[in-house]
Amino acid sequence: MNAASRQLQLNTSSTYTHRQMAPFTIRKATLDRGDPELFVDMMDSQIPWLSSIGSSGQWGSLPIREARPNIVSRPQDWIKRSEEQKAWCREWCRAFVAEVPAPGEMDTKKAVPAAALVLETVSASYVRDLLPEQDEADPFVYVAFIMSNRRVAEASKGAGAALLEVARQQAQEVGVRRICLDCYAGNERKLIRYYQSQGFKLIGDFKSDEKEWPGAVLELRL
Repeated sequence: MNAASRQLQLNTSSTYTHRQMAPFTIRKATLDRGDPELFVDMMDSQIPWLSSIGSSGQWGSLPIREARPNIVSRPQDWIKRSEEQKAWCREWCRAFVAEVPAPGEMDTKKAVPAAALVLETVSASYVRDLLPEQDEADPFVYVAFIMSNRRVAEASKGAGAALLEVARQQAQEVGVRRICLDCYAGNERKLIRYYQSQGFKLIGDFKSDEKEWPGAVLELRL
């Protein structure tokens, strides 16, 4: 871990500078601030961008709320459990938002959301052939959601790396030395290579649902 990474502290006033990018303020996600809808908005912001880079097969071309009418219920559950701040158990969950100052503003109270992160103790059901629900002998923190806000363009660059550093800190806080996640394996495996650049190693590939959506499971050892 480099010196810049060690500067990240998990409170509402701390910042993390990723190379030459704008500093990110990391805060806990809350229901009161409307963060479930924010998480869905971030997903929706990805649709045009994914199409522009040849990854429309990842989520399709329809707006997220149209394609998945009940999508907001999942971030509502994540954030509710995160706010309960339970100790390490099946219901453990932590949700965060990375923010940057609004254009032309250095006042962090005038911030715009750049990315979001959700951590859980249970792997996604569709990856169970590669990764158990949880492994008592080799426990892991699972990245259930990590998403940048494409509507803030370059301001979100580096936010994913900042939030993965949050994931490392959260795993270490509960005494877990392993972080796992799944991602889209199409479009020449570009997303897999991104996570590999962040230190993750491939566990294996899978095909999900009747459309045989190509995915991969990766892990990071701390």
